[in-house]
Amino acid sequence: MKICFIGSVYPRSHEDLEVPWLRKTVNLLREAGHEIVIYVPSFLGLKSHEIDGCRVKRFRYFLAPFETLTHDEGAPNKIHKFHYKIIMLFYFFFGTIGLMRFHRKEKFDVLHVHWPAPHALFAFLASLVCKTKIVLSFYTASLMLVKRFPFVKYLLRFFIKRAAGIIAISTFTKNLVKDIYDCPITIIPYGTTISPKDKLPALEPNHKILSVGRIIERKGFAYLINAMLKVLEEWPDAELTIAGGGPLQQRLIDLSKYLKIDKQVSLPGKIPQETLESLFTECNIFVLPSIVDSKGDTKGLGVVLIEAMTYGKPVIGTDIGGITDIIIHNKTGLLVPQRDPDAIAEAVSTIFSNQDDTQKLAQQGYAHVQSNFSWASVISKFNGVYASL
Repeated sequence: MKICFIGSVYPRSHEDLEVPWLRKTVNLLREAGHEIVIYVPSFLGLKSHEIDGCRVKRFRYFLAPFETLTHDEGAPNKIHKFHYKIIMLFYFFFGTIGLMRFHRKEKFDVLHVHWPAPHALFAFLASLVCKTKIVLSFYTASLMLVKRFPFVKYLLRFFIKRAAGIIAISTFTKNLVKDIYDCPITIIPYGTTISPKDKLPALEPNHKILSVGRIIERKGFAYLINAMLKVLEEWPDAELTIAGGGPLQQRLIDLSKYLKIDKQVSLPGKIPQETLESLFTECNIFVLPSIVDSKGDTKGLGVVLIEAMTYGKPVIGTDIGGITDIIIHNKTGLLVPQRDPDAIAEAVSTIFSNQDDTQKLAQQGYAHVQSNFSWASVISKFNGVYASL
């Protein structure tokens, strides 16, 4: 099938690590025989290009220096600023006109919309020019807009009712969609870009803790740093690394200094893939302390948990959002309440104290990921949706 992926973000170069799971999805669907073309906005005037031999059509929507609505933090975290609200109007207009022209020229079999708020608008108006099937893939971030802008719910309901296929990345996201309109929904999670090991290694005999992600409020990293105070009382050689850049990085560095644990807490910022792989290999525990933030946003799935489990690491996560699809408490990892440093510290201590049980936990987590989040499973589900059209 000839499919156009429509969204807000795609790697800007071969070296760009943005949405690696989407890039992998595209490449594997192409290997399965589909022709995939990407339709996404420009960034700072970026022109259309190719990634991995796949065409990436970039639509221009404003003056180049101001084309920053998407990428990095993402539009849902930016549109509270007035100038981005103005730019969003141009984004709607030029994104829609551009897709109408592009679809009329290319005549796609499927318009597959990622992040339907607002990109479903592009696809439905384009389908009026050249009739085709529309598939909507929902992620939690765009659904959070419903809480902030109630009218979005009615727009999404209109688009959902007329779509040929609906996809959600987790049970949590599926339920959010059903709150808008109850319809058949296929859950297709992210796969991981990490290749599974033939044999899981034994856990490293250390007390190194790792967390990874963009340093923003909903990641909850401040609660993990606070948990280190209690962890260090029992395990004075414990070390915490939080890898990733973001607007709150300096605030977390200042917090660790204020708590006088800055020698045990490292925030290296954005790091190369090779360094990240080393951190995954060397750590003894992976923690994802996500929260529901002040805007009501939270984790839709948690691909870094899947990556950590692929490395054979025991994981700790909060019992919110799509994390509960990945972590089954006491079976594939440990779940703790959000915003609770004491609970995080207790879970860390449990893992450090029981290495034999922890190794079993890691093995069960690895098996769970291979059964439910493997790329073979992910691509099979996508093909099933396309076949049903």
